[in-house]
Amino acid sequence: MIALGKNLFERIPERLDKCRKIVPDGEKECVWAEAGVVPYKLCDSHYDCSNCSFDIVMRGGKELIPRRTLSRGGKLCTHRFYHHCHTWAQVEAKAFIRVGIDDFGQNILGPIEEICLPLRDEKVGKKSIRIKARNTIIPLTPPVDGYVEEVNEEIINQPQLANSSPYERGWLVLLRPTRLVRNLRHLFYGAAAIQWFDLEMFRLAALISSQLNARKDEELFMTLPDGGLPDFDILNKLPPDITKKVLEQCFLYSHTNDKFKEASNL
Repeated sequence: MIALGKNLFERIPERLDKCRKIVPDGEKECVWAEAGVVPYKLCDSHYDCSNCSFDIVMRGGKELIPRRTLSRGGKLCTHRFYHHCHTWAQVEAKAFIRVGIDDFGQNILGPIEEICLPLRDEKVGKKSIRIKARNTIIPLTPPVDGYVEEVNEEIINQPQLANSSPYERGWLVLLRPTRLVRNLRHLFYGAAAIQWFDLEMFRLAALISSQLNARKDEELFMTLPDGGLPDFDILNKLPPDITKKVLEQCFLYSHTNDKFKEASNL
């Protein structure tokens, strides 16, 4: 019988050495990653460690509000990776991955009524995380493959935390990844994530326009605001069937050019 050796999870720190190859141009690794304490993390503080949330936590302090930037599509935490179906991934100590829904996604959903999370040690899939909002149940696509290490019990009882604090208290699950290096290469990061958020607003406008144009009911006559970009409030005025189609297109399908994912230095 052939010995399999270390199991997959134990090998993750070794395999994450390859992650250093995907550091975007102009970015630098965190000092904790360079020292080998954590397997992979980029610096988002220009080495201003005294004001870095991650550094403060690693030294036993209390986490600060993550650094954010603003685009047309909403707020982003600049040190996280983003899936095109609007979930985010944060690489943490011991190669765990914290997962949540991004600001663009929670804005589209509106007030979240219910969140269904997988059980601990369950392998996550496309229907493991389900959100009920706007009278529609939407499954979220996890940004990475893996098994559940921890679930956010607080958000089960207070689902609207995903609206009010999508990058902090509104996180969903903590995962033990199984194909982290491969998964990260297919996610948006840094400048590419910001530009992708901008493009998603144009895609939202196109989705709404196409759905309205497909309807011949004169009572549904609506126009987008000047400049062609909608605000998220327009979703409150759409008929339920159109809203459902828009949500499904935003969370279940990607119309973004795959080559753009690699354009992190634009």
